[in-house]
Amino acid sequence: MEQAMLIDQTRCIGCGACTVSCKAIYAEASFGILRTRMKKYETGRFPSVSFRFRKHMCMHCRDNAPCIAACPVNVISYVAGDRGGMVSLNVDRCIGCGACTSQCPYHAPDRDRERGKAEKCSFCSRRVLAGQTPFCAEACPVGAITFGGRDEVLAEGQRRAEALRAKGRNHAYVWGSQDTMVLYLLDQPPRVYDLPAEGYTASGPLSFTRLATPAGGVLAAAALGAHGLHLLRERRKRIESESELQESQAGPPGDS
Repeated sequence: MEQAMLIDQTRCIGCGACTVSCKAIYAEASFGILRTRMKKYETGRFPSVSFRFRKHMCMHCRDNAPCIAACPVNVISYVAGDRGGMVSLNVDRCIGCGACTSQCPYHAPDRDRERGKAEKCSFCSRRVLAGQTPFCAEACPVGAITFGGRDEVLAEGQRRAEALRAKGRNHAYVWGSQDTMVLYLLDQPPRVYDLPAEGYTASGPLSFTRLATPAGGVLAAAALGAHGLHLLRERRKRIESESELQESQAGPPGDS
């Protein structure tokens, strides 16, 4: 069963509890590197100015996620099992080349240059596979985040949208109903929240078997170069570890 998250923008107050709870759990990333963050958008003109907020995160593209095709070391994949639909990144194996960030139509992966890693929302996949909900959904104080089976979550979003339209909020609808596992209940046009009209509008994922453009070639060269550097560093670490082990086994000079 596909998993999905509904973010109700008509309830979100921009408090940032989702961001804080996420960072508290996944604290190994450098300062300022976040798996989810709150974005603020200003609408209207003075004196009738209003602010709207949106929880920005990996959208967990439903099919053919561009980041999966772009990764040169295959550390991004769909989570298998009966609770699917989650795009997971193996941070330990990530080489920090930035290919996923460059190809994501939502600019979701956050590149941690200090650690040489990428960070992105994983839907707290381990918790979900254990039958629990993501930390951000539990932390939201106003119930703006709903997580569960995609069909049920989508139906709940559509029910809320219909109720809003009945009250005269004619723009209300569920964004992402076709292409992503993250759904937004909006009451304004998507552009107000810096979202494309519907679903992701990538020009096509960059596959390392399809590098027809100069830009693609440059990105591929950079990513593969980073991969080579990563392998050299790992080899150096192994050599140093082996040398230290041999020295410790040999003992100090003059002991024989």
